[in-house]
Amino acid sequence: MRIKGLVWLGIPADDYAAAVRFFTQTLGLAVAFDEAGTMELSAENDDRIQLVGPGHRYFEFYRSRGASIVPLFEVDNLDGARDELARGGAEIVGEPESDGVWTWLTFRAPDGNVHSLGARQR
Repeated sequence: MRIKGLVWLGIPADDYAAAVRFFTQTLGLAVAFDEAGTMELSAENDDRIQLVGPGHRYFEFYRSRGASIVPLFEVDNLDGARDELARGGAEIVGEPESDGVWTWLTFRAPDGNVHSLGARQR
């Protein structure tokens, strides 16, 4: 597996409105998209931070697994990376998902932390 970069952070925010204000006003991140209960923000280099609030499915998904920040590492080959994760003792959590730009999967590393791997769709 070759990690190309850390390109996204998912943050389940208990106080969603305060998190949105902090990341947009204080940190000055640009809004990439804004949907009910979630907002994705973009840095100048196009790295992304996605805030999710209570009631959003990803908030519940991450919090029910004890995650407070979920990093997504970009890889070239998600299927090959998935096999390596399994051999390395990681627990795949759920099924791969896709949004038309990325395909990603979530996993729990042997240390108990939740992470994601993603590949850009071609």
